[in-house]
Amino acid sequence: MEPVSQYNPEPSDDPSAQPDVPTSTSGDTAHPDGDSQVTPQITTKQAQRIYAPARGMIISMAVLVLLTLPFFLLQPRPDGQTYRPDVDVAQEASYAADVAEFTPVAPELGDGYSPNYARWQGSSADDVDRWEAGWVTPSSRFVGLVQTDQANPTWLVEQVGQAPQTGTREAHGIDWDTYQAEDDDGKITRSWVGELDDSTVVVTGTASEEEISHVAGAVVDAQATEATQN
Repeated sequence: MEPVSQYNPEPSDDPSAQPDVPTSTSGDTAHPDGDSQVTPQITTKQAQRIYAPARGMIISMAVLVLLTLPFFLLQPRPDGQTYRPDVDVAQEASYAADVAEFTPVAPELGDGYSPNYARWQGSSADDVDRWEAGWVTPSSRFVGLVQTDQANPTWLVEQVGQAPQTGTREAHGIDWDTYQAEDDDGKITRSWVGELDDSTVVVTGTASEEEISHVAGAVVDAQATEATQN
């Protein structure tokens, strides 16, 4: 028996010697194993379901913008001016006089002082009924007055913010005990405590010394005016 020879062809650089690869005439990519790669297709309904979440989010954002837009449009534009509420101190003092056992004072402070509150405080937790009013000063600081005929040492300590007494001074015809304190930020609070004919008055705030003195003088003048009218 003749031996069977084994033939192992060597790779050839000749393109004609390469095996034929089936080609597709339909436009799909042909593969050597005879399968073709098919491009996936989606229906219109499937596309609608895919884009529905994004469409809903856009609609929600548009609705939210429309709802919040009026609030932004209604906001007052900043004009550099501090808000000044319409407070009639004299009128509020006349109301307080109906229930107070003393004459609430309504000092006339003049231009540059803007009242921001005026009220009667009765049946308070400290059992001290009082008349209160406050103003923004020309230097954009605060000054207020508290008046009562029920003052006691503990209450006075609270009204001056536990500040130490710095002295006593005569101003506008009466003697005032003066107090001053400074917080950690360097803000100074001044308080003057004086005795009127029928009550104790505390003038206090972050206003300057001159502004505190101005209010104290107006308080004395108002008390004198009320006394002559009555």
